[in-house]
Amino acid sequence: MDIVSIIEKANPDLVIFCATTLIALLSWLLKSLVENPITESKATFQKYIDKRIEILTEIKTRLNFIAYFPGENDSKEFKNQIQEILLKDGRTGYLSKETYTSVLKISIEPKTNEELLLGTIKKIDEELYLQISKIQDEIIFYRRFSNYNPLRRFIGLALLSIQYVVSLILIIGLLSLAIYCLINTNIYGNLIVVIVSGILIYLLNKWFIRQ
Repeated sequence: MDIVSIIEKANPDLVIFCATTLIALLSWLLKSLVENPITESKATFQKYIDKRIEILTEIKTRLNFIAYFPGENDSKEFKNQIQEILLKDGRTGYLSKETYTSVLKISIEPKTNEELLLGTIKKIDEELYLQISKIQDEIIFYRRFSNYNPLRRFIGLALLSIQYVVSLILIIGLLSLAIYCLINTNIYGNLIVVIVSGILIYLLNKWFIRQ
């Protein structure tokens, strides 16, 4: 007796209950497998980026003082402070290898290498800009879709849901069209489809960012 025959002869209420339970179990399992790692990764990332910004800011402040007071005696105190930062609580783990090497060299050498100093400050500025920009994006997202006013919060969440739905529909449609064209057109047609799909996805992403 096959599975189909068993299902046909089974009690309908029991089949519905089992099917509902199975769907709920699969939904919970998928949510656990996807949502939990993302949540844990986000928490780890947030903790890491906060600490990294703090350390880079502390080091950059000392480097700027060294740039303003490049004399060996004037900069000695700030170099000692940088060494203390690097030696404290495993903070070097939050720095890139290039930044760590440059900062360590600056803090040890009695005579300041001006080119290395300015290059390191510029590199730290670039790293801070990227990380602070990420935080600003999160703040903008929170302000846009989280509001104390229930009506505004509902509208914000509705707009966010619509964006996700539209994105999903367009991406699936573009992928389906691209696969169809790749199968039924020549190499030049394939190239055009890939380029057009890429442009449409890029424009869609830019439009959503501005919303």
